[in-house]
Amino acid sequence: MTEQTATPMRQGSFRRNLSVLVTAAVLAVVTTAAGVTWSSQHAALAEQEAQINDFEGQLAGIQKENAEQANADVMAALGVSQNRLSADGERITSLLSMAFTWDSGQSYEAARESLKSRFGLTENETFLKSFMPPSRFNEDSQGRRYYYIDTVGLNSALGADTDIEVVDVKAGVYTYAVLADVEVTSDAATQNKASKAGITAHRRALLFVTVDTQGKVSNLSGVPASGETRYSK
Repeated sequence: MTEQTATPMRQGSFRRNLSVLVTAAVLAVVTTAAGVTWSSQHAALAEQEAQINDFEGQLAGIQKENAEQANADVMAALGVSQNRLSADGERITSLLSMAFTWDSGQSYEAARESLKSRFGLTENETFLKSFMPPSRFNEDSQGRRYYYIDTVGLNSALGADTDIEVVDVKAGVYTYAVLADVEVTSDAATQNKASKAGITAHRRALLFVTVDTQGKVSNLSGVPASGETRYSK
């Protein structure tokens, strides 16, 4: 009786184990198939994204070319010469560099004299009155000058971010609007332990300048640096 009851029990246990093995095998196959499917879908999506990014890059390039061509067409219609724009741009940049690059009272005054000599400016020019008035100084009995610029240790330089745009053309006379970035530092700040050394103040200035066919600069005017000052270390 014992042997008869033991055999069915062993058979039932075997069937249960076999069922578990079969179920595990099926799950393994399903999981593997799902993993392969997800991996394939992920690869397909990555390829699609790469194609979209590539297309967007090509589209941006086409739009830039079209914009540049449209701008060139407008300039040509207005009689604007690209050679003139290039030459005048260099001349204006030279003027700005001369005006806004100095590191002492003496170099400031030298810059003013250079502007008057090279570009034909006079003391009555609006630009010199607004942007570069004569530097204040004290003079001793021996004629030595002590400039206020040197007292506070001011230094100035023309920044790299200069925008020059032609706004009017008449009979070869070009008028430009210029946005110049002026960087100002102070030696006094580096000597003062209470101040952070190496601080540069950035101010934007708006100017207008006219250049004729001979390269002569005239009607130089503008608005001195205004608005919020940006600082950088």
